Amino acid sequence: MDAFGHTRMSAERTTLDERQRAHLQRLVDYLRASLVKYRDVRYAAAAGYLPEGEDVQVGSLKHFVNAANLRANWRHLDPDKPMAVLYRRTATGFELVGAMFSAPISASMDDLDRRIPLVFGHWHAHRNICVPHQGRTLTREEQRAFGFSGSINTQASCEAAGGVFLDNVYGWMVHVYPFERDVAKQF
Repeated sequence: MDAFGHTRMSAERTTLDERQRAHLQRLVDYLRASLVKYRDVRYAAAAGYLPEGEDVQVGSLKHFVNAANLRANWRHLDPDKPMAVLYRRTATGFELVGAMFSAPISASMDDLDRRIPLVFGHWHAHRNICVPHQGRTLTREEQRAFGFSGSINTQASCEAAGGVFLDNVYGWMVHVYPFERDVAKQF
């Protein structure tokens, strides 16, 4: 997934019963109807969804995160409160493509499977991230060692570099792309 092991993926499962299939279909149908209000990023921003991280290239995925909804989903998946609204960068702005939901990092694979079955759900967690202390000025070369794609991935190496070590960022997360027609591409 990444060169320095910052991304951990959930287990995969191979069976899906009819109850789970119906749950997924209800969720996709609901999100397909409810997310359209976020087609305009200005509406998403007014609802508390703010762009996360650095700008992205045309064609890349951009997360607009609502921090208040992060923990709201830790009790159960709430389709009305996605942790993030997902957009694809276009030449002229952003195109709405889906939503992201969260679960606590302590959630079991069975719990994740109940929320969005692991047959399709690609739950992931960002682990062992080192970020520079706030206000610290870094050269471009120094910046490369930090963050989600940085080479620093242990607490000891993070402390030696003068950073702040994050064992986990956001807990478990899963993307849902309800506008895709193929169920295999919806998660």
